[in-house]
Amino acid sequence: MKLNKFFIWAGIAAMSFSMTSCVGDLDLDPTDPSQITPGSFKENPKEYMERVMGDVYLQYATYGANGKASVEGFDGGMSTFQRAVFILEEVPTDEASWIPNDADYGLFQYGIIPAANTVIMGTYSRLFINIATCNQFIQTVNGGLFGITDPEVKHLAEEFVRQARILRAGAYFYAIDCFGNVPYADENVLMGEVAPQLSTDFAEGRRLVYEKVVTDLEDIVAWYKTNDPNNKPAYGYVGLDVAEALLVKFYLNERVFTGDYRYEYESYNKCIEHAEAIIGRLGKGGFKGSGLANGYHQNFGFNNKDFAIGGENAVNEIIWDIPQEQTTLNLDGLGLMSYANGTFMCNAWIGDATDKDPFKIGIAEYNSGNGWKCMVARPEFVEVFDWDSNMEKSVDKRVKFWKTRKDGFALENISLNQADWGRNGYLAVKYTNWYINNNNEIDRNGSPAATDQLGVDYAMIRLSEIYLSAAEALLMSGGSRNVATGYINFVRERAGLEPLDQASMGDLRAERARELYTESTRRTDLIRWGLWLKGYSWSWKNQQRTGADYPDYFIVYPLPSTVVSRNGYVQNPGY
Repeated sequence: MKLNKFFIWAGIAAMSFSMTSCVGDLDLDPTDPSQITPGSFKENPKEYMERVMGDVYLQYATYGANGKASVEGFDGGMSTFQRAVFILEEVPTDEASWIPNDADYGLFQYGIIPAANTVIMGTYSRLFINIATCNQFIQTVNGGLFGITDPEVKHLAEEFVRQARILRAGAYFYAIDCFGNVPYADENVLMGEVAPQLSTDFAEGRRLVYEKVVTDLEDIVAWYKTNDPNNKPAYGYVGLDVAEALLVKFYLNERVFTGDYRYEYESYNKCIEHAEAIIGRLGKGGFKGSGLANGYHQNFGFNNKDFAIGGENAVNEIIWDIPQEQTTLNLDGLGLMSYANGTFMCNAWIGDATDKDPFKIGIAEYNSGNGWKCMVARPEFVEVFDWDSNMEKSVDKRVKFWKTRKDGFALENISLNQADWGRNGYLAVKYTNWYINNNNEIDRNGSPAATDQLGVDYAMIRLSEIYLSAAEALLMSGGSRNVATGYINFVRERAGLEPLDQASMGDLRAERARELYTESTRRTDLIRWGLWLKGYSWSWKNQQRTGADYPDYFIVYPLPSTVVSRNGYVQNPGY
């Protein structure tokens, strides 16, 4: 599938909408777009508006326009939205560690994060650059700077504003989840103003930001259901399904984000309501009529864009899709590439073994042109899957591309050092550059040539997550166990596992770990289940070989120290 002009223009959108920021001066001070918008905006409002909206999407797809990272002073690849979220949600957990052992990342994989850590500044900056970019676009439309007079263009502008609000809420989910009492800015924050914390009290501030974001999403969903109930945006865009999927994530975690357990059942019921609305729209065709792709790895291969909303397949399991496309596949040489998304999720795990290595692996096995040898899995996560007695092979199709003992890889993490890669953990590879067919097998004829940067999209939210979230909410609220079990069994059976008779929360937790591994849900899940700080340990947690409990204040990350000092914010408790 060729990228539409929306994303092609994203690559040159910086000419009309600059959001480059240094980590040293990033707050939430959007530059007045009237000072940087070309005078030609009003000559063709629709074209320029689409270009500017392209830059909003660009901030979610790659590190910045024209090869320039929006977060200066931080590795460009790492500063992308997907990798920032992955770092925050996965690297300190039991799933995947980032083993290049520089000072700041070396601490991060142990879960020890000082406020002055440059990785915290870089990831925080990415989230708030994206929020600021969304706000700038809305302000540009609302301020009349595009000079829109045509009713059809005005209608498009209103739709783009809704999309910007949805994307903003997506960034805020991870900001609230990871940082707690974050500043809140919407389109009403004036140019040059620093976004305020809504309270100096951590719990109250976090709750107030949560309520504002959720209220805005509910308003968007209500508008779609009244005015555009069959909303199905084009490939790569967001709309009703993404907005409602974000509400599912927010409501499932409401008691953590608000600290208020009085309305726990109400939040679960809202989670179920929105999840089942999505299932009603998307739960058709595919595996047993569930709306899931027939092959699990179709969500993570070269052709995964076909299974995104607006993709060429009738089954749209990927609800929030972050597009990528190789430039070599288009005659015009245009595409959308980064060292994040599918490229990162494949290449960070893999590499070429030498003849002297006791293990066997080659990047050609994944149809990639590069391998970084930067990640390994932790054994406690690996053990969640069903293995043979030697933990070499599994009936679970989701480990199809893993490297295990059968390939000479060690299960245990003797260290989290890159020099020990191949000897310090299995490789939990999920993304590849292969075309995957309905049998979850490689189709070499449909696959592209191996390249350094892969044109493989990233599945930010999938329908299988919605099924599992609905099941969890049902189990936690005393809802129908039979319905919850049916939702879980769709996921299990596609993976080749036997269906459950009656699912428990233990079954749900295990299935969620297996199905959504490395999809940036793990830290959030462990916190919601009360297993993050204590009660469960994994290798090298808190820098101890067999794991050690985290102190209570590790429930969130610190706000970056430079942001706190510059803007007068109250630091998170304990830091």
